[in-house]
Amino acid sequence: MDKNPDNLKLLDDKPSDFLDADEFISFCLKKKILIKRKDNLPRFCRSNGIKMVKIKREGSGGSVPTVYKILSETKIKEIIDKLKDNNNSLLGREILKKKKEKILEIFDKAEPDKETKTSIALKVSQIIGVSCNRKLVKSVLDQKRSSKINKLQK
Repeated sequence: MDKNPDNLKLLDDKPSDFLDADEFISFCLKKKILIKRKDNLPRFCRSNGIKMVKIKREGSGGSVPTVYKILSETKIKEIIDKLKDNNNSLLGREILKKKKEKILEIFDKAEPDKETKTSIALKVSQIIGVSCNRKLVKSVLDQKRSSKINKLQK
């Protein structure tokens, strides 16, 4: 098994602008980037273009530690925006729950024949600040309000 699949540089000491795995996860949580599993950290960093290096370990036991570059504010914003649009990320799942709640809230408050799936999706997008489409609106309403779906404008 390859111990360095990303061909990371091996340094003697940890550079000052790098954090170990626990420090990096704490840093990300403070910046509202949710990372649940430490074992997925290298894959997360690879997919988001975060620089990683390995440092020489002390002693002969264990794996070679990986350290991660501290993120700039622009990189943090870029990652958060990417995670918001991904329904498989922790942040994306939270936002998906909010979208579904808002869809139902808007639908329940709507007057008969005044709303469409598209208009509901646009309102959700404006309120939450992330994209929402009529397919999600249709899916949510089919699941939760199928008996009242004729309330929508055709």
